[in-house]
Amino acid sequence: MEANKRVFVNTIAQYTKALINTILSLYTVRLILSALGQEDYGIFSLIAGVIALLGFVQNALVITTQRYLSYQYGKDNTNELQRIFSNSLVLHIAIALFLSLIMMIFKDYLCSSFLNIAESRREAAEIVYMMSVGMMLVTFITAPFKALYIARENIVFISFIEVLDGVLKFSLALTLLGLDIDKLITYSMMLTGIVIFEFITYLSVAICKFQECKPTKIKQDFDVDIIKRLAGFAGWTTYGMAAIILRTQGLAILLNKFFGTKMNAAYGIATQAYGAVSFVATSVLNAMNPQIMKAEGGNDRNRMLLLASKESKFVVIMMGILFIPLIFEMDNLLKAWLGNVPAYASFFTQCLLVSYLIDQTTYGLHSANQAIGNIKVYTLIMYTPKLLILPVCLLILIGGLGIEYVMGVYLMVELLVAITRLPYLKATAGLDIRFFMKEILLRQLVTIILIIGISSMFHQLSNSPLGFLYIIPADVLMSLPIAWFTALDSNERLQIKHILKLKK
Repeated sequence: MEANKRVFVNTIAQYTKALINTILSLYTVRLILSALGQEDYGIFSLIAGVIALLGFVQNALVITTQRYLSYQYGKDNTNELQRIFSNSLVLHIAIALFLSLIMMIFKDYLCSSFLNIAESRREAAEIVYMMSVGMMLVTFITAPFKALYIARENIVFISFIEVLDGVLKFSLALTLLGLDIDKLITYSMMLTGIVIFEFITYLSVAICKFQECKPTKIKQDFDVDIIKRLAGFAGWTTYGMAAIILRTQGLAILLNKFFGTKMNAAYGIATQAYGAVSFVATSVLNAMNPQIMKAEGGNDRNRMLLLASKESKFVVIMMGILFIPLIFEMDNLLKAWLGNVPAYASFFTQCLLVSYLIDQTTYGLHSANQAIGNIKVYTLIMYTPKLLILPVCLLILIGGLGIEYVMGVYLMVELLVAITRLPYLKATAGLDIRFFMKEILLRQLVTIILIIGISSMFHQLSNSPLGFLYIIPADVLMSLPIAWFTALDSNERLQIKHILKLKK
């Protein structure tokens, strides 16, 4: 029960953070778009997207570090914990410096030749590029400390820092509106300052609180074999992250080449909105993944698979309660949010939200595969189709077909990958597909269909552009009891009641 309570508290902390940051992020984007204009906002989104092409490496390393740390926590192996963190930090720093050097070498080519940027804004674009590289460097070095907090299940602290990040960025947007200097350059510099501040915070607290972070220990524990082990796992995780980022940002580059920076503004808005609300999934993943890794580390395969399966269900239900009303009200939401909405912004956002919801139907099985460590074949099977979206989309655009066909391919591939996880985990981990279909997918489907029905009804009843102000809260309130009775089984409801101390 203690583990369940910890998961519940961490989930609530992350979910609360998600809601706060979603509101802050959405309004911040409106302010930034207003301050920068569509062209400069498109430039920032494009350059940030290029840098994000390397962010997959950092994400892969975080996942690797958190997996190995949580696994060793399950085994209660203190010495190995220390060694893993120390060598993970060394690996992060080395890769960060190498990638930063590579990106600076290609700066002139990317800003002057490869990207479609007006001559008058090229100098500003170069400064934004350098600031983005700096942010990437600092983020890389911050990553192992954040992974340590997750592995130790100190999710409340992480949630606090991430809410503070949202508040600081909102304050930055307000400040930007009142400035007369080059706002694009100023924005990138101030964002860099926020990233540095967060790094100092994570580092300071970790050094004071965790034995693994003592500087003397890090020097003593350097081990090439551990670095090789981490790098091997991270390498295949990197491939998976690369496929996702290349798909997302590669599509941005294709849109830039075929339609110019205004289409990038629409796509940038969609990815910002998608990123803001995707924290809903992250709230559950960050709370449950350490327990999944610990269960496998403690040689409890059945518990590990059960937790991974329930992770899929909880993520989809929590996302569905929020996502579906947003999808129905997207046009009015974007008008109220942005005022002047770029063409296709609503369509892109709806498609990205649907794609994410589809992917999460079985994403808990991805966590299960990470726990058992059999990553090579899984990554090739699950992520290669996502990477192959780009050449298919290129052919579609060359053939003169519309954006609708591009996003149709996007959604179909997500569905294919989600389904494929079931037989794969059956073969590698002994997943009970019948149980997953009945207790996870069926409950997901019934709940989502009912929520769609409610959202559609409310949407049809409202003719006001600001109707979403009461429609979305009403949708959420009506969806909660539906999810309680259709998504959760009797044991899950009982556990939640115990945690909330509603049962004697």
